[in-house]
Amino acid sequence: MESLEPVQGRFRGRRARGRPLRVLAAAAGAVVLALGAAQPASAAPRVTLAVAAPTSGSTVHDTTELRFTGSNLKAVRIYQLARQVATATVDASGTSASAQVDTAAFRDGLVLLRAAAWGRGSLLPRATTTLLVRVDNARADQHPAGYQPVYGDDFGGRALDRDKWCTRYMYDGGTESAAEQAKIDPSCLGRDPVTGTTLGTLDSLGGNGTAPGQEAEVYRDVNKDGVKMHTVQDGYLSLHATATRLDQPYLKYESAMIRSKQEFQPTAAHPLYLTTRVRLPDVRGSWPAFWLAGGYGDGHVRPPWPPEIDILEAPYNNSGNGADVLWTTVQTYYDHAEFPNGAPQGPIQTTYADPDFDGNAYHAGASIRDRWIEVAAEWTPDSVCWFMDGKKLACKTYKWVANDGPQNTNPAAILMNLGVGGPWAGADGVDDAKFPMTYDIDHVRVYRK
Repeated sequence: MESLEPVQGRFRGRRARGRPLRVLAAAAGAVVLALGAAQPASAAPRVTLAVAAPTSGSTVHDTTELRFTGSNLKAVRIYQLARQVATATVDASGTSASAQVDTAAFRDGLVLLRAAAWGRGSLLPRATTTLLVRVDNARADQHPAGYQPVYGDDFGGRALDRDKWCTRYMYDGGTESAAEQAKIDPSCLGRDPVTGTTLGTLDSLGGNGTAPGQEAEVYRDVNKDGVKMHTVQDGYLSLHATATRLDQPYLKYESAMIRSKQEFQPTAAHPLYLTTRVRLPDVRGSWPAFWLAGGYGDGHVRPPWPPEIDILEAPYNNSGNGADVLWTTVQTYYDHAEFPNGAPQGPIQTTYADPDFDGNAYHAGASIRDRWIEVAAEWTPDSVCWFMDGKKLACKTYKWVANDGPQNTNPAAILMNLGVGGPWAGADGVDDAKFPMTYDIDHVRVYRK
């Protein structure tokens, strides 16, 4: 077996008895390379390649980022045995590269990966390096003992699974034309039992575009330039946002969201644990979120609000919501005067708080942007506890009940969206220069005890 430390090598074209030499890289990650009549390596700039991260022997899970350093790099590909598992992105200087590897395709245990590098102008790889990692997906999301999976999406394949997800809110209205709304998947639609209005068409919480709203984007499957707003690659989903409506007065951006077709509600006997692994955009004015709101239920009432549980909200501005802040909260009806004894969802009491939790937000002390983090909530009929990377952040009492009472309370749909701008996230403007941007989602899972 090869050493745990990265191994560097070079391919050089040679001739034996006037005939081309065919080289077989037969170690793990084997790649057959027909060198043919390649230009001698000495005539081209020297290509080097080394692993920068993770360190050899590290434990990895889900989608893992590999980083490389080198010289004169043009392309880097990663192999597991003879199968290519990723293509790296090489920086303009040719001195570094990074790749996303979906380890869900591997068995748990030791896995040897091999990277091959091509130089500028070379037709054949000029350098290789290997990395041994320990894959451990069984305990990747840190769900508590005693919970069993009941729903999930690891975002494999090449497209969003439309059997699991819708791409509009569960409410009526929206900025799209009737013809555009007619293209929405019928299984994503509902009907108001009183008015008969079609539900499931709302494409923004920013209003209809004639006045300022909470946000400044519309949600689309394809933007005005024909770009897909939901893409799946390397084992994760990307929700895209583009600055493609800057000529509009309020809704200046196009973005993406997902809503689960399946709906959830805990019972006293069966609490739930909901978790996602995400990579947040490092863009001022962005507002990625992971939250729960009332769904269609059995259809006898329209989706009620509240209740609402916000597992992750990450508005990014310069007014107290920096790159290290993660909001977690629960929502009650804003006009408590209607309820002399308090909102039906309350009373809200904090039963646990990490020292870095200020009541509604956790301050990580370092940026949680542009890196993978695991965010979760343990949810019972009377409480919610929030977690990040397995660390408990806070717990609050909360009842999942509509203002009209339990009889008109619907189970929750899971919502994940990339909001942009508005008075909260956009309090200090939106950094249009960093568009397009993505909110990356490695998995979404629901466990039941």
